[in-house]
Amino acid sequence: MLLLDNNILASEEFPKIIDEIKSIGFERGAKYISKTSDKKVYSDRYVDFNQGIDARLLTKEKMRLLSEIAIKPLRIAFDDIKHKNIYIEKVKLAAEHGIKTLSNYILFNFKDTPEDFYERLKINIELNEEFEKKGYKSRIWSFPMKYSPINGEFCKNRKYVGTHWNKKYLRGVQCVLFATHGVVGPKKQFFEKAFGKDVKEFIKILMLPENFIIYRNIHLDNGDRNELDDTINSLSKEQRDNLIKIIFSNNFNNIETQTNDKYILDILELYKIK
Repeated sequence: MLLLDNNILASEEFPKIIDEIKSIGFERGAKYISKTSDKKVYSDRYVDFNQGIDARLLTKEKMRLLSEIAIKPLRIAFDDIKHKNIYIEKVKLAAEHGIKTLSNYILFNFKDTPEDFYERLKINIELNEEFEKKGYKSRIWSFPMKYSPINGEFCKNRKYVGTHWNKKYLRGVQCVLFATHGVVGPKKQFFEKAFGKDVKEFIKILMLPENFIIYRNIHLDNGDRNELDDTINSLSKEQRDNLIKIIFSNNFNNIETQTNDKYILDILELYKIK
């Protein structure tokens, strides 16, 4: 059952809505029975609120009511790091009430920074670890979503770059998500492999050539990644600043017109390979 409601918790009829959902066969643990010629097939029923749940309106009583229906997944947005405490509180509340599948959209390229985008993802990984240690069956799956304006110059071409972002960072996130199929799962090892063990490593990953991001293991095993790092570290501060400026633009066509430094040009050749 998919409910097209922009903010179900804001409704004064919320308890009544939950009762109606249960009355038509979508209570917690509900099954759908289909019949074949010789047997019955049991499938799980589930309820999904298309716009997610507003954590600010989510009380213990409302969570209790939600836990009485076959909700899968429970969607709670985590779009701003300033909502960190309330987000953590409500997600833990869901786990305590036995809601197993949690999902959220993580907006980036809006007013956030790459650093707090990483932090929001890592918070979910840490929560998953906590749930596992406590024996909860709840797990969180994150879906990063790039912000694009619905009005103005960039509303049709999706080329908007947020104040704290640049074109290379955005493309870097896309490359990471390409490898993860657009989802960030609950496993810490997988997360750290894809996004890095800390913010510093995350930024370094975003700055890599696309090939180095998508085919990470190949370029680590054959030594290309270490060679690239050593070459960049050997540059002077001025050379590194010039290199970073070009990388941030994510424009590697006609690199000869952007610099005449042979060492920088050799590095940029790696960014042209798709």
